[in-house]
Amino acid sequence: MRDKVDTFQTARTPDAESSSPVREGLKVCVGASAGGHTNELLALLAHAEGWTFRPTVCVTTMDILRSTYAAFGRTHVISECNRTTPAAALKVVVQCLRIAWRERPDVLVTTGSMPLAILACFVKLFGGKVVWIESIAQVSQMSLSGRIVRLFADLCLVQREPLAENDKRVEFAGALL
Repeated sequence: MRDKVDTFQTARTPDAESSSPVREGLKVCVGASAGGHTNELLALLAHAEGWTFRPTVCVTTMDILRSTYAAFGRTHVISECNRTTPAAALKVVVQCLRIAWRERPDVLVTTGSMPLAILACFVKLFGGKVVWIESIAQVSQMSLSGRIVRLFADLCLVQREPLAENDKRVEFAGALL
């Protein structure tokens, strides 16, 4: 798993001595639900200028955040849902399928929640890579969405070291905040 983290870091952080420009062609989608998930994603995106491939598509669950994400690329707003709202989840499935089909991102980087887990499923189904960053709020175990997405994510990061101790599919890489 450490190789995956190193590869991801290399792909997003050019050498300090290198003045290589941002490369074209890789479509990076970033997404988060409103609240703490968005705060964590925005902390990560604060360093996007140094990435080799910058986000060009964003997904959020609140229209009020559209302008916040607009600086990074085209922004899609999907509904919010959780495991106790199956009708809302069905609506999110349709929204995420539409976004994944139309955008066809090469990589999805998300700080999670159920709506973004649904998007991750479709991105993976259509051949994209998935980077899941579990919320720092998860102290004793990963969220249900994180536990599901870790099964197929190309890189699954947690922000609390104990969450990675007994799972080879999960890597501790420090905190975003």
